[in-house]
Amino acid sequence: MTQSTSSTQQPLDSTAPRRTLARITGATGLITLVVVLGSSLANDYQSAPFTSDADEAVTFFRSIDDTFGAFSSFATAVGLIAMLWFSLGLALLLRRYEGELPWRSAFLAGAGIVSVVSGQIASWDAAAYRSDDIDPQVARYAFDLGNLSFANSWVATGALSLCAGLVILSTRQLPHWLGWWAVVAGVGQMLARAIWTESVALVPGLAYWVWVAVLSVLLLRGRFAVRKGAA
Repeated sequence: MTQSTSSTQQPLDSTAPRRTLARITGATGLITLVVVLGSSLANDYQSAPFTSDADEAVTFFRSIDDTFGAFSSFATAVGLIAMLWFSLGLALLLRRYEGELPWRSAFLAGAGIVSVVSGQIASWDAAAYRSDDIDPQVARYAFDLGNLSFANSWVATGALSLCAGLVILSTRQLPHWLGWWAVVAGVGQMLARAIWTESVALVPGLAYWVWVAVLSVLLLRGRFAVRKGAA
């Protein structure tokens, strides 16, 4: 009876669950872009230069101590969880292309976790919450801590991008232009950390987030890492 049942079993088709994971991963990538970057732009975070002094830091934190600032803080925390989901989902999708020892996708997942942890350091949130009577030097410390955590996250997202690019370039089943884009953006982000106070340091990050957007759309459409042999 057991032999008869086993002989009629059909091999499982992995395409459907991979397509589901691809679409979820693509959706979370776009959610990260809209929520995290959208909150940053809406709050005009980029208007506060990295070199702001103590008084400027106090002014900045008071400017985001309002209802919209509080909502943006919440949205960013949620968006970073979406970023974690994107990173882990991408690692799982790329794992099949590495063979017996998927070390690059494993490092990709680890880098994704580190990037989210860097973003969850809430020094700016704490300083804004106490901005009414915060000491200027404490405000400056919180401001610098937030900026340095942001700059350190470039190394993590750069490693994520680099590992993804290396996996993509290792197989003919995935589009190499997307792999080279990831490698260049990844290396650029890691090097940018060395000059993090310069405006040009933000350029590799822009390239990375555009790559995330393009990749997310491909994932949502089921055009990336779903079927074997599909590009």
